[in-house]
Amino acid sequence: MKKVIALSANYGYVDKVETTIKSILYNVKNVEIHLLNYDIPQEWFANINRYANQIGSRIIDEKFDPEELHDLNSGFKHINQMTYARLLIPKLIKANRVLYLDSDLIVDRNIDELFSWNFDGKEILATPHIFDVKDKSQVFAKAPLVQINAGVLLINNQELRKDPDLSEKILDFARKNKFLLDDQETIDKWFRGKIGSLPLTYNYQIGADRTLFWCNVDVAIEALDSIKNPKIIHYISDDKPFNVFSEGRLREKWWFYHNLELSQVVEKYQPLDLERMKRTPFVGEIFTFTNSAIVDHLEELVQKLPEFHFNVAAWSDMAWNLKHLAKYPNITLYPFVIGKRLDYLFRNTSVYLDINEDNKEQDVIKQIQRNDIPILAFESTADKGTKYSKYEVFDNDQVDGLVRRIKELGL
Repeated sequence: MKKVIALSANYGYVDKVETTIKSILYNVKNVEIHLLNYDIPQEWFANINRYANQIGSRIIDEKFDPEELHDLNSGFKHINQMTYARLLIPKLIKANRVLYLDSDLIVDRNIDELFSWNFDGKEILATPHIFDVKDKSQVFAKAPLVQINAGVLLINNQELRKDPDLSEKILDFARKNKFLLDDQETIDKWFRGKIGSLPLTYNYQIGADRTLFWCNVDVAIEALDSIKNPKIIHYISDDKPFNVFSEGRLREKWWFYHNLELSQVVEKYQPLDLERMKRTPFVGEIFTFTNSAIVDHLEELVQKLPEFHFNVAAWSDMAWNLKHLAKYPNITLYPFVIGKRLDYLFRNTSVYLDINEDNKEQDVIKQIQRNDIPILAFESTADKGTKYSKYEVFDNDQVDGLVRRIKELGL
């Protein structure tokens, strides 16, 4: 049973999403967590994975272009456009079943059963929005849904991925309609008739306490009170437990997970292995300087050579088709590179890849040659007039041949 969870956050919310992640790891073993983001540094992922990997879990850096969410903004001050990132799940994640969780919630008990829950022909399973609870039967998911809360979604991703353009279609639907309740209402209306029910224990919307109290919404209060040990606690509204002051219940639950050291999460299951905390050195350093966004086969090479570290530099900013590669732990990008960094790269490079198209930076290549560093290129990117003795050219489809040569040169 594969356990796949998706979260979304930008770097400004990283301490909140880390709290959610710690709560998941503390209560669910052997889980794969995809964090949809566009600006969280790879060093953060490397650190948290040194702990998660020890208990059979991993946090995957799922980078997406922020332009995909253009013209999508929330009407609520405590919500930003990242709320729409969940709509990218069918596009970015290949798993057949994905549990999406908001980053203002905690998992407080084991939820393994959700990863084998029967969809009964539905495309999404969700709980009712707490303000839409009409009677206590909805606590047990026996009543039909009217309006959902999208903070917890069990997604039949195998079904959704049948339409490769689904994410773009739903995002365009959201832009066109500008719903009052943002992506939540978008999901509610797009999937109308295809959404099944989950019990409220999986989306215990305690953040509504203040409004429910002052508006005397007794049915919803009674529904919450009837759940004694909720599995997923969701702090909806702007009354967050990480505010200086909050009126709602279960603030201490959030702070328990927030204050947990990652070592404590691991040690719930087994002793922390300090040897696995050490950074494994790369066997070689690969360098490319580019004035173009087109760098042939770069992503494929990064994937096929995880034991090598790739450095890609440019004088200017980089396009997203390069920036998104920061999701791989074995590549470092240097937009707006400075001379001191270039000096370091010249001294430490094992192999230079002349695989960028269009204009070449001749001063960089001359320095590579002065340092007697091997240069590898593809036919489409090669300098046909070079006299450099350590310059090798591979056919455009000979990626594996270039990979083998890098291993020979870099070891």
